[in-house]
Amino acid sequence: MSQQLLLSGGLVFDGLSAPQPGLGVLVSDGRVASVAPVADFAGYAGPRHDTSGATLMPGLVDAHVHLALEATGDVVTTLRQRPMGDLTLRLLENAQATLAGGITSMRDLGGVEWLEISIREAIRAGRHVGPSMRCAGKALTITGGHGAWIGIECDGPNDWLRGVRTNVKHGADCIKLIATGGVLTGGVDPLAPHPAEGELAAAVTMAHDFGLRITAHAQGARGIARAVAAGVDSIEHGFELTDVQIAIMIDKGVRLVPTLSAMMALLEMKDRLPAFVRAKAERFGSMHFDSFRRFVAAGGVVALGTDAGTPGNRHGENAQELRHMVALGMDPLAALKAGTSVAADLLDFPDRGRIVKGAAADLLLVPGNVVADIDAAADAQRHLALWKDGVRVTLSRAAPAQGFTPASAAGF
Repeated sequence: MSQQLLLSGGLVFDGLSAPQPGLGVLVSDGRVASVAPVADFAGYAGPRHDTSGATLMPGLVDAHVHLALEATGDVVTTLRQRPMGDLTLRLLENAQATLAGGITSMRDLGGVEWLEISIREAIRAGRHVGPSMRCAGKALTITGGHGAWIGIECDGPNDWLRGVRTNVKHGADCIKLIATGGVLTGGVDPLAPHPAEGELAAAVTMAHDFGLRITAHAQGARGIARAVAAGVDSIEHGFELTDVQIAIMIDKGVRLVPTLSAMMALLEMKDRLPAFVRAKAERFGSMHFDSFRRFVAAGGVVALGTDAGTPGNRHGENAQELRHMVALGMDPLAALKAGTSVAADLLDFPDRGRIVKGAAADLLLVPGNVVADIDAAADAQRHLALWKDGVRVTLSRAAPAQGFTPASAAGF
């Protein structure tokens, strides 16, 4: 016997166009069975959920998460101190906190010993509640490069090919390259390019041969240019975007995943950071925000991504990225698309991030008109209800230590 639920009474934002009144959304067996005028459901006699005074929207999608990081001031030291068994449990807790914060799909862009892939599979199998996941496995970097403490060190095209294949062997369904230095690694400059374009191109070709999307951590202009020329599908962070490079990205359809939450959090807690991290945050914050503004103003395509797990950037608070994007000049409706259908497309989730017939019933209910009040979606404490694959998720507001907010399935 099928499980059905009709949601109606308020606005419906489908992830693609402005919120509309007067629509009902019928869910059946975890899928959206119909989106139609409420009058079309006059004969429906099954369970209902009244959405009056609220907006029903797709669950949010975060294209850049690190489940293995715990948002402490020194995430590298924290990670190194974790026994592997404890770390595995924390990965699951962080995934569930992410779901409880309204994020129904996410992409892990750098894990530890492919543990996050085991979490992905446990969620897919229904053994645990959590978001739908894409996993890059270990990030690929040069010897001694940014993220070497969590990735695979590669030198020369053959090493980069081997890195892609090693991740695929372990179940990765996307690939991440490190094209420049970064903030959290000592002794490297975020503006310095790391791999040569030929090394990047080898990895991109191999990933695309496997049918996988590939993205690049790229903060400095020269590294961004190399990664885009090599054919990556998206750029993470993008601190130093030149107007010329922005035009090239737009022409090639390369999306930007800005991770504004990461920089905002670093600047807010700079007095509790290692000195080298604080110095980089102070050096690059304004540059990062200016690049984002100009990319948006030029018409570039943005997908929501937070870098959750980096210092102060807690799992479960991912939705705040919407607030940051709007504060830096992005149209609220465009920001909402970035956090739903656009990010879902980047993650190769064609049936998520939207409310259309046949899509997975990942649904988030927020108060009022979400376009007029972006904080209704950006503040997880204001979320009214959440469904994952049509199943109501019970959200606990009393979070234990480490910021874990449990999520559990509770039926309709």
